Amino acid sequence: MTVYKLGVASEHAPTEFPVAHCALCDKDVLCYTDIDEHDRELMRCLDCSTLAEPAALRWLDLHGIEDLGYGYVLPEGGCGRPGCGNGRCGRAAPEGE
Repeated sequence: MTVYKLGVASEHAPTEFPVAHCALCDKDVLCYTDIDEHDRELMRCLDCSTLAEPAALRWLDLHGIEDLGYGYVLPEGGCGRPGCGNGRCGRAAPEGE
């Protein structure tokens, strides 16, 4: 049985997202964590899975990733709070809806 011992505490706030420039996609992209064959953590492009250069990795908040074209989407029917989706939610609807 293989046991992975990775640090569970991150030095980054839980609302920050890893971003790097992907040479293959030729744009800044969100990254995800992967594990190599030696159980070392590495980051990959979310769009094409290309390895991200560790020196190029930076962490952005939600507003920063929205500038890159990513964002948080509320599920259909509202945010999950009671009464949401029926016009009683305290959140304003996005423009154009």
